[in-house]
Amino acid sequence: MRVVYTIVILCGMICSSCSEQEKKVDPGIDLKKYESTIDRSEELDRKERELQQKELELKQQAEGLSQGPIAEANPDEYIPPTNRRPGNTYRNVPGDYPHASTQYLNANELRYLSKQDLLLMRNEIFARHGYIFKRDDLYNHFITKPWYNPRFKDVSRLLSPIEKANINLIKGFEDL
Repeated sequence: MRVVYTIVILCGMICSSCSEQEKKVDPGIDLKKYESTIDRSEELDRKERELQQKELELKQQAEGLSQGPIAEANPDEYIPPTNRRPGNTYRNVPGDYPHASTQYLNANELRYLSKQDLLLMRNEIFARHGYIFKRDDLYNHFITKPWYNPRFKDVSRLLSPIEKANINLIKGFEDL
């Protein structure tokens, strides 16, 4: 019986010492508040980075608008498309004929197109670069496209070698 009492007393002492150690934690530090402060700090850092990115985008847009709607072409403003792998041919290229700016066309692709389709295909290349059309019919056609942003009187310096070759080929078929 004494053994049982001794065990009970020892268990009681151990439990009371555990609860006393828990009480010794500095009551001035609230770990939950500290963790939430870290979370809020990380969130503020993330939002600050997003804000800086938005400010940079707005500044770039403002610089583009400050050039005015009719400006000379700036070759540093646009990187013309390069030869791309077949899987990525039309990625991020707007329009009805994106392949005219991304890959060399051949006669078989153009042979059965109407003169109107050839005209639109050729001029869509210019429209993608922001050419301001003098012909009302072309201007009225492209102004309805959400991606068309008329900015330049001359875009010849912005055209890639692929686009220049395709323009010449399409023009040849238009003249037949």
